[in-house]
Amino acid sequence: MKKFIYAFLFLFLAFGSANSQTLFIENFDYTAGDSIGAHGWVYNTGAVNPLLVTAPGLTYTGYPGSGVGNALTLKSTGNDAYKGFVQDSVGTFYTAFMIRVDTSRAGGDYFFAMLPSNSTTFYTARTYISDTTGGFRIALSKGTAATGIAYSNAVYTRGTTYVVIVKYEFVSGTGNDNLSLYAFSGAIPPTEPGTATIPSVTSTANDLTNYGRVAVRQGSATTAPYMIIDGFRVAKTWAGIMTSIENTNTVAESFKLSQNYPNPFNPTTNIKFSVPSNGNVTLKIYNTLGKEVSTLVNSQLTTGEYQVDFNAKNLTSGLYFYKLEFAGLNGNYISDIKKMMLVK
Repeated sequence: MKKFIYAFLFLFLAFGSANSQTLFIENFDYTAGDSIGAHGWVYNTGAVNPLLVTAPGLTYTGYPGSGVGNALTLKSTGNDAYKGFVQDSVGTFYTAFMIRVDTSRAGGDYFFAMLPSNSTTFYTARTYISDTTGGFRIALSKGTAATGIAYSNAVYTRGTTYVVIVKYEFVSGTGNDNLSLYAFSGAIPPTEPGTATIPSVTSTANDLTNYGRVAVRQGSATTAPYMIIDGFRVAKTWAGIMTSIENTNTVAESFKLSQNYPNPFNPTTNIKFSVPSNGNVTLKIYNTLGKEVSTLVNSQLTTGEYQVDFNAKNLTSGLYFYKLEFAGLNGNYISDIKKMMLVK
């Protein structure tokens, strides 16, 4: 019985960890003017307007990718590109990003889509910007617009930064997968809202075989938007979107908390740590009075090395402490604490 319980707990921890972690992060933290083709993105189609990193990056209060690195400008026509991550075809995927639309056009065209790991043509979860009176609307389709497309009721303002979260749910059977979309102009709720901006898409298009590539697109010159996109995040839970933890290695020899880098910092820094076995991990930030100012990690994690970004945009300059606590499955408890300096 005891062996069974431990086996069950191990599977629970492994499953919980896989679903709470961020599977893909892209903050375009590269030199402005770089082609994204030099940073893991693969050009697919188009021969003009290469996809270039542009400065500055977008900001959005409460979003983990806010103010990190630079951004990507999408023009009305030109190169398309994709970037891969570990493929999966089970459960639900949330793909989040920030957008700022400067120009929208009648008819609309899609700028983002999901691709399976073995295709450069099977675009799904196509996300559109379509011009309308007073601004633009966001739309979503499973395949081409002709197979079925759904538009937001809300009208959005050009030149304003929004957070968009596209949800794709794998459902057993054929042609059953569900798509929906959330768009935010204010605070992003900590849990998934009951009603989406675009609740569902009725479509005759085929389901994804797996989700393994994030795609960006510069579409038709007459219908596509001119816009900025930034802060891609893919996770299998809503909470995974809102945390910045990333698994960098599935093997770790010991418990370790590294010094944040850069340090001093303004306003973002990166913290790396490792845990030697499965267990619950918390990583919290405190001020000099001992008051908790931020929780970066509070998850069941498996053995491995991790990194997490900390954005102190809303904090004042000064000395802070970050504390890592690990409670292992075997009852082992370890903690460590280090200093960091925010200089604005």
